[in-house]
Amino acid sequence: MPLVLDVVSRVWPFFLLVGAGLTLSRLRLLDAKMTQGLSAYVYWVGFPALLLHSLSRLGRPGHDLLLGLAAYAGAGLLVMGVVVTAGRVLGWSKAERGGAGMASGVGNSAFLALPITAAVMGAETARLVAGVVAIDFVVMAATGVGLLGWAAGRSVWRSTVQAFRNPVVAAALAGVALALLDLALPEPLDRAVGMAAASGSPVGLVALGAALGLRETEGQAAPSWGPVTLAAIGKLVAFPLLAWFVIGLTPAPPAFRAGATLLAAAPTAVNVFIQTRAYGVFARGAARTVALTTALSMVTLALAALLLK
Repeated sequence: MPLVLDVVSRVWPFFLLVGAGLTLSRLRLLDAKMTQGLSAYVYWVGFPALLLHSLSRLGRPGHDLLLGLAAYAGAGLLVMGVVVTAGRVLGWSKAERGGAGMASGVGNSAFLALPITAAVMGAETARLVAGVVAIDFVVMAATGVGLLGWAAGRSVWRSTVQAFRNPVVAAALAGVALALLDLALPEPLDRAVGMAAASGSPVGLVALGAALGLRETEGQAAPSWGPVTLAAIGKLVAFPLLAWFVIGLTPAPPAFRAGATLLAAAPTAVNVFIQTRAYGVFARGAARTVALTTALSMVTLALAALLLK
């Protein structure tokens, strides 16, 4: 019971911020243009600063950890591919396939699952799995952004190349490069980036809540629950189960396997909503997926933590 309560205590503040955005939109204190402005800030400043600031502090992983990280990435890419393929079989639109595919692979590992991992499994395990955050926001996010570009009508090749020019992906790559080269930003610049980083996730959550509250004023049809549901199942069930299995086939330490599995069980990241909104693809569906998986994660993360501890 204490473990379950600890997980719940770490998840419910996310809902307070989402609720704040929803309330502001319902009271007409935030309209569609204002919400778009919040999303643009997070897209261009908040999340890039957050990733650059956090990923630049990662250490260099050893050989065994690299194999474990590769296995984690393979599991996530497979889940995303299965969701996209299933969407084609089920007759979904390209927007639904691309958006649901991204939502099934990019999780809130940095600000939700990693602190829970540290609390449940200890600081050493959290240190071991910190590289998973880089995988989520480089490999998974780049693939997801490529899917969004494809869904928006661009070629697969062009979408994949342009994914690495996306500000979030580019910032994640820069942060990883600084970590691997053992370099640090100049102190004044690092402080400025840190200040912007602290705003990324909160502002994104408020924008998410506002988007949910604007459903009646944006003049858009309600998203289908099929892609939302399958993306949620892929993210909360298929991804952690597959990650646990494939990482077990590598020489990665058992502690890494357990921690990475817990991170794989993280709910869909609010960054997915920000990206889909920026591309104009599946934005409302992504908002529902983030909200649904975050709500369900109060149960699924607690269950995963109990099983993996």
